[in-house]
Amino acid sequence: MSAADVLTPGSPATAEDAALARELAAATGELLLDLRDRTPPGRDREYAGDADAHAYLTRELARRRPDDAVLSEEGSLDPATRRGAHRLWIVDPLDGSSGFGRGTDEWGVHVALVVDGRLAAGAVSVPGMGALVDSATIEPVPDSPVRPGGELAVTVSRSRPPSELLAVERAFRVRLVKRSAAGVKTLAVLRGEADVYLHSGGQYEWDNAAPMAVAMAAGLRATRIDGTEMPYGQDDPYSPDLLIARPAVHAAVLEALGR
Repeated sequence: MSAADVLTPGSPATAEDAALARELAAATGELLLDLRDRTPPGRDREYAGDADAHAYLTRELARRRPDDAVLSEEGSLDPATRRGAHRLWIVDPLDGSSGFGRGTDEWGVHVALVVDGRLAAGAVSVPGMGALVDSATIEPVPDSPVRPGGELAVTVSRSRPPSELLAVERAFRVRLVKRSAAGVKTLAVLRGEADVYLHSGGQYEWDNAAPMAVAMAAGLRATRIDGTEMPYGQDDPYSPDLLIARPAVHAAVLEALGR
């Protein structure tokens, strides 16, 4: 089997890891639902969710994949703990933690595996919406073109829409689909509620690794905003921007952005 097969989300070679990612994302989501149901809204709930979900995920990964490195939003950011790792799990124990604290449904759990710096498998759980997707079992999203000047549903941050949106609005009639949390916005594209997920202004590897793995396995194009591959396992996990869409729409948006 070629290296390309091993490193492609959705390939048979990564199915076992995708199943583990799904299992852990689902179990963490159930843990968080239980916490939400027995605590009042507020920062204490948010902080407890971050801590409890991180503790569960890192404990289970240490038990199930003891030889693998782990990068968690709530864990150590010392690059020495993961530098040069052949297999690196990148997890966001609670994506959209402020929404979880407030009591909204726009939060989730991300579990992704990176092999030699490239996405190999991932799962996203959005328990409040009853959603659980992974790179081994996600259904393909059919490609379809977008007409020049036609309508494009673009999902963006509720609080920080990207500056590049202006260029897209010059090329298309844009309908905004505002969502919180990267996994929720990716789910909107997978479900056909949006054509494009466009983001700039910064995320981190744990925000987008699992959503991008699932999107790629579904046949979407998931890249940086200039069309280049997203790097993972960097010493600095800052991740500036992303673009997720069906291949034809992805190409049209890149053209509108002049990339």
